[in-house]
Amino acid sequence: MNKRKTMVLTQNERLWRALVVLMMVTASLWGLWQILVQKPVIADTPRPLPTPAANTTRPVTGATSGAEDSPQTTEEPEVNLYERKQDCWTFLLVGMDRSGGNTDSLMLVTYDVANQDVSVASIARDTRVDVDRKLKKINAAYAFGGIDGLMDEVSKTFGVPIDYYFRVNLNGFVRLVNAVDGVDFKVPCNMDYDDPAQDLAIHYSRGMQHLNGQQALEVCRFRQNNDGSGYGDEGRQQTQRAVLTLVMKKALARPDKLNEYASIASQNLDTNLPLGNLIWFGTKAISFNTENLHAMSMPCQWINPYMYLLPEETLEVVNEYLNPYTTPRTAEMLDIITR
Repeated sequence: MNKRKTMVLTQNERLWRALVVLMMVTASLWGLWQILVQKPVIADTPRPLPTPAANTTRPVTGATSGAEDSPQTTEEPEVNLYERKQDCWTFLLVGMDRSGGNTDSLMLVTYDVANQDVSVASIARDTRVDVDRKLKKINAAYAFGGIDGLMDEVSKTFGVPIDYYFRVNLNGFVRLVNAVDGVDFKVPCNMDYDDPAQDLAIHYSRGMQHLNGQQALEVCRFRQNNDGSGYGDEGRQQTQRAVLTLVMKKALARPDKLNEYASIASQNLDTNLPLGNLIWFGTKAISFNTENLHAMSMPCQWINPYMYLLPEETLEVVNEYLNPYTTPRTAEMLDIITR
């Protein structure tokens, strides 16, 4: 009867073998991470954009050749008007109403990863846009053309591409606020509004309040009281951005709740951003300082029944905060209806 030989390893040999196994496992995990977690690729022109009236070459009067009084014009090298900044992406944040058929809030977001800078611009739901349909408000784009139609209209109006979208339902917002144990928010005015048709009742006193998810949603939906007082759509946008900023700060301060955030997102968030890209952005956002968060509203004025964008002020906001290109946008690159 043959006896099986038993290999006896010394302590050093066991350590070396364990080290080799650990290195192999680490290399495999790193390879899997590299495959799954990928930096997003930017398309040259992801959405249709207005074409500038002027061409990309500029004639320059230079030295003469031949007759002294016949100036020769030369051309500078062509300028690529659509060259993107390094590691800079744009997003459309879409909040849905309870029926899911209309957009309750719209925000255009630019995330400059290279400089860890985020800008968020609220777009009034009643913004007048250049379209053929009868209802010319921008928030009607979703009902007529879905998320792609909405992205196209926002991109065309403001002259910037929309790389990705995040579509969030109201329940997701409620759950996220509850996940961070609510927020302390200074309610800007007395709120006394009831709308039985929407099963909506908003009753809060002006001043600092601790809001849970449902309360935060109600405060964010408020525009005016039943008697007509309040602060309208612009005030509503400011409240939404302020509450969202508070929620973001608390969420970033609690990375231990990452699994809960992921669960909320999986059930209430829809996006065209691939999972690997989403994780990549997540790894970058860990080091984000909320002091570098810039929030604003697209400048406009109310002329019944629409909000009309102010062209010069809107162009300034786009170039200072939202433009992902290396060259400034011009008025011809935006599609703004003045009346």
